[in-house]
Amino acid sequence: MASTTSHTSIASASAEPALDVIRLLASEIGPRRPCSEAEAAAGKALVAWLGGSGVDAQLESFRGYTSFAHPYALMLGASLAGGLLQARHGWMGTAISSAALAALLLEGDLRLTPVSDLLSREPSANVVASVAPRGEERSGVCLCGHMDSTRYGLLFHPQAVKRLQTLLAVPSLSALVLAAAPLVRRLPAGRVLRGAAIGGLALSLAVIAERELRGEDVPGASDNASGAGVAAQLIVEAAARPLENTRVDLLITGCEEAGMLGAQAYLRSHPDRAAGTTFLNFDTVGGDVPLTYILHEGMVPRRASARLVGMLEQIAASRPELGLRPARSTPGLPTDAAPALARGYEAVTLLAQGACIPHYHQPSDTYENVHLPTVERTLGVGRELLARLDAEA
Repeated sequence: MASTTSHTSIASASAEPALDVIRLLASEIGPRRPCSEAEAAAGKALVAWLGGSGVDAQLESFRGYTSFAHPYALMLGASLAGGLLQARHGWMGTAISSAALAALLLEGDLRLTPVSDLLSREPSANVVASVAPRGEERSGVCLCGHMDSTRYGLLFHPQAVKRLQTLLAVPSLSALVLAAAPLVRRLPAGRVLRGAAIGGLALSLAVIAERELRGEDVPGASDNASGAGVAAQLIVEAAARPLENTRVDLLITGCEEAGMLGAQAYLRSHPDRAAGTTFLNFDTVGGDVPLTYILHEGMVPRRASARLVGMLEQIAASRPELGLRPARSTPGLPTDAAPALARGYEAVTLLAQGACIPHYHQPSDTYENVHLPTVERTLGVGRELLARLDAEA
């Protein structure tokens, strides 16, 4: 990994603005938990930085909460309570477990999120900006990243991260088993399955509690000061040299780590604008691993825009030095592209990953461990995508 000194020597003028943003967020401000004072400071600092770089940016307020633990502890706890009640009050326990499963499915679908809406009481904000084309506006593209950072816990231990997709499936499958208890108990192994489901939910709640009570807020340099930096630099470049027929918007979200709340708030507040916009999302692009484009996103998997995937395939073939390749999904949680895909909009995420994501949600995700060549390659892909989208406008 590159050191702070090597950042200065490696960074060319082509990446220096993105590097400034990474340093600003991860080093000068530090951990930026959703809805925290640090997250608010990050939003104000980004608006000031963009203004000084020739882009008129604003903050758009919304309501959120500090951790994905809030809705998921509530829903998983309800599922577990229902499962325990089934022994003496079968119909009541099953009804509670079924309601919890329905809430989990709605939250995962990302179109209707009643539990998140109920819990969203604390202030957060998105950073937004827009650059008009120099000619007639025929299309729009939104450059996305998130400014908040997350919290480390055993769930994100390096050994657990290697199996994160499997671990994340445990509570959902457990909730499904308990909701289907009348059918499951008829199976030869029904009692064993029900016991495993109760154990899986109890373990999941313990892991969530450990993260909240004993965890550590992380600097979030790669995840996701790097993505915010790339998006910010690309809109600064667009302001200096507008595209011919394509409007370029910027969306740097808050509360992404709490459940993509900032992206959802933006899409709900700007439905008409979003419907005609292509979303290019940059998330965790600072690791010394290959740069990938994500083909499927979300707990309910949805495919990235076929048009964007086609363009990325062409870029990978014509620019092999960018080291771009497809990835079936993220090795961790979904990103801000998922709410856009859930609503049927064109979207894709660029994310640096190998077998796993380096320093993923860990205290070692610092400015010193950002790999500058990956940031530079991401900028190169972003520029190519913008040029191709404008050429098709």
